[in-house]
Formats: sequence, C-alpha cells, structure tokens
Amino acid sequence: MNRRFALAVAAIALLAVSAGCLGYATGGGEVTNETLDAEPPREYDFDTDRDAAFDLSTDATYTVVYAVGDREELRLYEQTPYAGDEPMEFEALRYRYPDGEVITGSEFRARGGEIERTTDETWIRFADDMAGGRLAFSGDGSPRRFTMRAYVEGSYAVTLPPEFSTEFPIVGHVSPRDHSVETVGDRDRIVWDEVTTESIVVQSYREGDLLVFGVILVIGAIAAVAGTVYFRRQLEALRQRRRDLGLGVYDDEDDDGWL
Repeated sequence: MNRRFALAVAAIALLAVSAGCLGYATGGGEVTNETLDAEPPREYDFDTDRDAAFDLSTDATYTVVYAVGDREELRLYEQTPYAGDEPMEFEALRYRYPDGEVITGSEFRARGGEIERTTDETWIRFADDMAGGRLAFSGDGSPRRFTMRAYVEGSYAVTLPPEFSTEFPIVGHVSPRDHSVETVGDRDRIVWDEVTTESIVVQSYREGDLLVFGVILVIGAIAAVAGTVYFRRQLEALRQRRRDLGLGVYDDEDDDGWL
C-alpha cells in the first residue's frame, strides 16, 4: 500500500511540474543578463515612426521596436487556452535614449530599469530618465502566421520577409482589417494608424507558393470530376444489371438526380 501511495504522489508531482503548477515556487524563472545581452538576429530599426514596429523573417524570428513615451512599465504576456496567462519570452533587449544612445539589457538594469518574470507575465519597468526612448527585443514568430498582443496603443507596422504577401484572401489574412499595405524596397509592410483591438494577426504566404496552391486546386478539381464520372458510370452499370435480371428498375422513381 505504501508503495502504491508513493507512486501516486510521484505521478501527481510529475503532472504538476509538466503543467507548470510549480511555477509559483520558482517565480516564473529569471530573465538572465546573458539572454538580454544576446546579439539580435538583425539590426533594430529604432528610427521607425510607429508606436510598435515588427520585422518578420523566414528564419521564424521577429524583432520589435516599441515607443516608450511616458509609460512607466510594460506588461508582456501570452494567453493559452488551458494554462491561462504565461510570461512572454524574448531576448536581445536594447534600449535607445532620446539622444540616440543605445544600451544593452544588463545596462538597462544597471541604470535603474527592471525586468521581472513572474508565473503570469514579464514586467519591464523604466527608470525616471528613460521617458521618450525606444525599447527593442527579438523573439520567435513565423511570418506564415504571426500573432501578437497589442501591448501598447497607437500605430503599428509589420514588415514581411521578401517575396511574402497577404493579398490572396484564401491563404492571406490580416486583422484588424482597417490596415494598408506599403511597399518598402522588395518587402510588403502592413500598417495600422491606430490599433484598439487586443491583438494583431498577420497570415502571409510566399508568392511562389501560389503556383503550388494552384496545382493542388487543379488536381483536386480533376479528382472530383473523375470521381463523379466514375460513380455515375457505376450506378448506370448497376441499373443495367438489374434490368438484365428483370428486377424492375423504374427510372422515374429511382432517379436520384445523378442521371
């Protein structure tokens, strides 16, 4: 009995760990200076005129630059269908002062900024002399379907990788819908003058993929037509065999619309 009890307790503990229930004991995990000081996947565009500007890449990473304005803190979290809110994970944090000076995440902390991760969210708190600057970091996100909560109010921009688009409605989707598309070099940029929804969604495709989608649609249509013709021929053959056997087939009564 004691052995069974011990196994039951061990199983419950394993489930608790896998579900993240022990996160409260660990405080959600520390954001280390090594993570914050990591090299960004590409250069941050601090000169953007948007309140939030995202840059997507085919390597499934994104970068973002936020306008700090006069806010004192920024709460970053992700919603999950079963576990509730979870802290957002990111790396390569940089902060640019209004005078153009750029500092790393560890320097951000050394100068009075705070970065704290709990079981539900990640908090970024700004020092008194950081008003009016810009905050940047990077994270994981695919351009084929990029979803992000609107953590700040104002204007947004999402720049797609080269040769990606959202124009074809079946495979491309943008939310909120009140957006426009700019061409910047060889890239599409989706812009919103004001985002008031809880999140933004950009589902894009590589323009070369349209040929693949077209071939799949043609093959599907041919298969559907061939299947219909085959079914009608089989049905007619079955009726003919019933006639040959004298079983009495009444075409007017049995016609189901296929013949």
